[in-house]
Amino acid sequence: MQFSHKQLGFTLIEMLLAIAIFALLGLAGTGILSSTVKTNEVSLAHGDKMAQFQRAMLVIERDLAQLAERKVRANGEQASNNLLSHGELILDSDSEVLAFRRLGWVNPMNILPRSEVQSIAYRVYDGNLERMYYDFPDPVKGEEPKIRILLEGVEQIHFEFYDSKAKSWKNKWESNALPAGIQLKIESKEFGEITRIFTVPSSASLESAQTGDRSAWTQ
Repeated sequence: MQFSHKQLGFTLIEMLLAIAIFALLGLAGTGILSSTVKTNEVSLAHGDKMAQFQRAMLVIERDLAQLAERKVRANGEQASNNLLSHGELILDSDSEVLAFRRLGWVNPMNILPRSEVQSIAYRVYDGNLERMYYDFPDPVKGEEPKIRILLEGVEQIHFEFYDSKAKSWKNKWESNALPAGIQLKIESKEFGEITRIFTVPSSASLESAQTGDRSAWTQ
């Protein structure tokens, strides 16, 4: 009597081949998933940095829009002739500094023992663009400022000032009046070089700058 032997199931080679195919598909799927997750993380991080940058520009715009025509008084000394204090490597900054007084620091019903004039300074410290401010418009010698980090990864900042009479930008501002506009250049590790121009509506010279030749603002 003869018996017929029929093949049941898969051979070892077929099983190994199937396992290899599923392993390759799994590796491909893992790679795609990992790449998607990393791309999403990078996108979220970039979005957070963009939001931080936009908030920083909004804060600076609000400050410069309310510049006070008040002379700078440093460390209790006699008031200088300048409405803006500008220079390099001061206030422990790693780059330029712009210091001024602004109006509109809200103090409802004068609850706090201070005025609505605020002393502000911008500097770069330890790779961050910082906003420094004091409780009183004329801080005394030794008074420590309050510090808010506006933007991270900043290498340098540079300020220029628009002279509406000369219709030109200046690297230094030594006038006893406010400029018509202030240009801020930021060198950022994340965004490269960024330039923003802010008008100074509290300046008496702004009106002539707005009615004059605006092309000089972008030169």
